[in-house]
Amino acid sequence: MNGLGARVDVVGEEMFRSSMEILRASQEQEAGVHNNSAADEGGFEANKLAPLSEEDKSTIRFNAFGTAAGFFVNGYMYDINSVLLTMFTDIFPSVGNDVTVQSAVGVSMLYGVMFGLLAFGFIADYFGRKKGLIMCSCLVLLGNILGVAMNGTTHVGMVWMMCIALGVAGLGMGGEYTCNVPNVMEDSEQVNTATRGRRVAMLVMCLEVIGNFAPFVVQLILVAIACRNAYLGAASHCNWNVVARLSFGIATIPVITVLIFRTRMKDSLMFKKDQQRRQRKYDGLDLFVLLRYFVPRSVGTVIMWFLIDWINYSQGTFGGLILQHVIGVSLFKSIWLSLAEGAAWLIWLPFVAAYVVDKLGRRKTELVGWLWLACTQIINTGFFYQLKAQPIAWIIWSTFVAGFQYFVFIPVYLVPAEAFPTRIRATMYGVSSALGKMGGIVGTTTFPTIWLRWSGGVTQNDAGLRKTMWFYGGMEFLGLIICFFFVPEYSHRSLLGEDTRFVELRRRHCCRFALKWGVTQEDLNREDLRRYNLRSLLQLKLFGQKESYLEYRRFYIASLCSSEKILKMDHVEYVAALPTDYKDLTLFSSLLLKRKLGKEGYKQFVKNSEEMGYYDNSKEMEMFYGKSIESKVVDDVPTLTAENLDDYSKDRH
Repeated sequence: MNGLGARVDVVGEEMFRSSMEILRASQEQEAGVHNNSAADEGGFEANKLAPLSEEDKSTIRFNAFGTAAGFFVNGYMYDINSVLLTMFTDIFPSVGNDVTVQSAVGVSMLYGVMFGLLAFGFIADYFGRKKGLIMCSCLVLLGNILGVAMNGTTHVGMVWMMCIALGVAGLGMGGEYTCNVPNVMEDSEQVNTATRGRRVAMLVMCLEVIGNFAPFVVQLILVAIACRNAYLGAASHCNWNVVARLSFGIATIPVITVLIFRTRMKDSLMFKKDQQRRQRKYDGLDLFVLLRYFVPRSVGTVIMWFLIDWINYSQGTFGGLILQHVIGVSLFKSIWLSLAEGAAWLIWLPFVAAYVVDKLGRRKTELVGWLWLACTQIINTGFFYQLKAQPIAWIIWSTFVAGFQYFVFIPVYLVPAEAFPTRIRATMYGVSSALGKMGGIVGTTTFPTIWLRWSGGVTQNDAGLRKTMWFYGGMEFLGLIICFFFVPEYSHRSLLGEDTRFVELRRRHCCRFALKWGVTQEDLNREDLRRYNLRSLLQLKLFGQKESYLEYRRFYIASLCSSEKILKMDHVEYVAALPTDYKDLTLFSSLLLKRKLGKEGYKQFVKNSEEMGYYDNSKEMEMFYGKSIESKVVDDVPTLTAENLDDYSKDRH
C-alpha cells in the first residue's frame, strides 16, 4: 500500500472509532431508539421509528385489508383451472388425448405470473406500489372477462382461449406479489419488527390458501347443478358451459371489489422515505453492491422457490387426475374430497406455520417443512400399494403430508421481501419469485410426460406414478440441503437497519472507487456532474476510446460522490477507510468467512457489519463541514433541508 493509502487507513480508523463512540453515547440518550437483537451472533441495530400517527395507522390497516382481499382473489384464480381441466379431459376425448393442451392449462397462468413478477417488480420500485396494484387488478379483471367469453371452432381451440385468459390474469397475479408483499412487509416493520413475519404470512399466504379452496366451493355448486351425473371416464348429461363460464364470471365480483379498494391504498412509509432519498434514480453502485453482496442469499431465495413451486404446482394441477387414477371417484366426489382435505388440514396448517415462523426463525421453519415433506414422501411411496388398497387411508395420509408444505411456503414468501433493501425490494422479489415460477412451469409441463415415460410410454400406470413419487422425494431432500446452507435468517432483524447497510455500502465503495480512479477536488467541484450517467459510461466502455472512457469514469464516480453529499477529498478519504464488512446471514457465507478469517477475525467482521446498520453519517457532515445539520421529518424520516444543500454547495467553492 502506498503512503497515502496507509495514512487514510490510520486516520480513517481513528476518526471512525471516535465518531462511533459519540454515536453510541448519543443514541443511548435519544428517545424513540430501539436496539433490536440480531438473529445471530451478538449484533444489534438502532432503529429510529417515530410513533405512527392516527392517519398512518389507518393507512396501514387499510393496506392490510387490501392485501388480504387481493391474495384471496389470487388464491381463487390459482385453482380455478383444476376442476375445469379434469372436467374437459373427461368430457372431450380430443382434450383427454392431448398431453400438450393439458400441460398448457397448467402452465399458461404460470407464464403470465412469471412475466408479471418481472415487469411489476420494477414498476413497484420505480413508480410506486399503489400504481402497480391498480394495474394488476385491471389485468386480473380482463383475464376473467376473457375466461367468460372463451370460444373456439373446436373444443381444443376453446381450451386454448381459456389458456390465454389464464395468462392475462396471471400477469396481474404476478404483480400482486411484487407490489403487495413488499408493501405489507414494510408496513409490518413499522407495526412490530418482532412479529413482522407472522403478520405478513397471515395477510398473504393464509388468505391465499383460503382463496385456493374458494373455487372448489363455487364449482361444487355448479357441478351439482350442471354435471351431477358426470363420472370420471364416463361423462354424461354435463352442461360444461355453466361450470366453466360461471367459474370465471363469479370471480369478477371480488376482483372489482379489490380494484375499488386499490384506489384508496397507499405506498408504505419506508418506500416513501427511500424514494425521497434516491429520487427514482438507480446507478452503477446499486448494481455493484447487489452483485457483490447479495448473490449467496439470492441462491437460497431462487432455488427454494423453484423447487417448492415445481412440487406444488405439478401435483396440484394434476391432483384430480392422480386421485382418479389411484382410487377412482366421480368428478362431484373429487371436489368434495378436495374441500374435505382443506377443512381437515390444509386451511389451518398455514396459520400454524405463520405463528411459529417468528419464533423458530425463517430457516428453521423451512427446514422443518422440507424434512417433513421429504420423509413423508418416501413413506408414501414405499407404502404406495398398501395405501392404494385402502382409499380412505390414501386420502388421509396424502392430505396430512401436503399440509406441511406451508412450513416451506411461508419462509419462501417472506425471505425475498426481507433480504433486499427497500430501493430494490420489489424488483428482487419479482426476480426471485419469477425464477421460482419457472419451477412450476417446468414441473407442470414435464409431470405428465415423466409419468407416461416411467409407465412404459403407452398409458400412465401405477408403476410410473410410483417412480415419479420417488423422484419428487429426492427433490425434497435436495431442498432440505440447500435450505440449510443458503437461506438467510431475518427473524427479529430491522429492515431499516438493512436499508442503512445498503446505503453505507454504496457510500463507502463510491469513495474507494474515487480514490482508486483518481478523483480530485476539482472533479468534485465541477458544475456539470449531473450529466454523467451509467448508460453513457457503458457506451464509452464498449465503443469509445480508452482515454475518453477513463476520463468519463472519473467524472461519473465524482458525480456519485456528489449525490451522496461527499464534496471534499478529505471526506472521501475518511469514508473510503470505513469497513465494508457485510454479513449476508447465510450459513454458507458464515462457514467460508470463519475458515478464511479465523474466530477473532470473524467476530470483528460481524461487529463491523452490525455497526454499519446503525451508522449515522450526519456526524461526518458535522466533522467535515463544520456546522450542525438541521433536519426535518418527511414521512417520519430525517432528511437534509434545502438550506443545508445550499450550504454544501457554497463549501465546494
